[in-house]
Amino acid sequence: MVNSQTYSNFMATDVACRILGVDPQVMLETAGLGALARSRTEVRVTAQQYFDCWNTMEVLSPRPDYVPHLGVAISRGPVIPVFFTLSCAPDMETGLIRLAQFKSLLGPTLMRVFWDGGLLRLEFDSVDARVPMPPSLGALQLVVAVENIRGAAAHLVCPVAAGFDGSEEERHMIAGQLGIMPERSHAAYLAFSPEDAKRPFISENPALWADIEADLKLQLAAQNDRWPVAERVRGALVDLMPAGRTGAEDVALALGISRSTLQRRLREEGTSYQTVLDVTRHDIATRYLTKTTLRVEEIASVLAYRDANSFSRSFRRWTGQAPVAFRQAMALSKGQVGKPE
Repeated sequence: MVNSQTYSNFMATDVACRILGVDPQVMLETAGLGALARSRTEVRVTAQQYFDCWNTMEVLSPRPDYVPHLGVAISRGPVIPVFFTLSCAPDMETGLIRLAQFKSLLGPTLMRVFWDGGLLRLEFDSVDARVPMPPSLGALQLVVAVENIRGAAAHLVCPVAAGFDGSEEERHMIAGQLGIMPERSHAAYLAFSPEDAKRPFISENPALWADIEADLKLQLAAQNDRWPVAERVRGALVDLMPAGRTGAEDVALALGISRSTLQRRLREEGTSYQTVLDVTRHDIATRYLTKTTLRVEEIASVLAYRDANSFSRSFRRWTGQAPVAFRQAMALSKGQVGKPE
């Protein structure tokens, strides 16, 4: 039986479309997903629908170099919490192993990390063997991985081998970005030297990783109806907020229950939807203000606020302080000098 699990289409409809200048509604309509285009809730799709969206974007993209352009923009652009698995790690191997655990949160792709012939090998594939991943999406995975690794290492890391199932033209398209001409292969893969695999990451942040890991595990567990519904709501929110979704309808859809059932179960646990939303936002905001250098505007975006002012008003209501003042106070309490925004 074909995998019927659904996945957030955030990376396609919100991230990739915006970067490429493609109208998300036009993309969904062209991909035969018109009903989803008119939905006011989060767009969740099957693996086949996800790949159909990607193939449609490929056709609609105004840029012939869309894969390297998109790969660089994704790695340097919006804050995507899953990528902290890599940047918070002490080295490449550790980071890639962590990322592999949570890769499916970004879409219907698997990631394998293993040693082969003395090289650290990284492979990407579809979650369902019957629904193959488009070759150009495999190419994108390679570019994003290399760009994220270089940013974390602050070093021009280049794979010693790479490949994906693309034409010679498609492989030439990303050769400059990878620093090597990828071969034509069934698997989308990268291979790195032992020296680069163990190269220290300057972005290592064990304190932030402890919190991020807990949130990502909640995201994976959000579909488990044995968990307390408040915890499942928090996990769903961590997934939905970067896409600008915070509504109870969005969360109920992600959990596979009705809005009324969601609210009833939260009441039974002695809480409310708004309370869980506020606590989740407060916890994540505090984490990013104290453990990262993200700007207030970036934090506001991750938490699905319209703008930094809206976020600042909420944060002041929670703590009695503006975000910048809170960050500076926390830095001073640790004997550090707070950097101005």
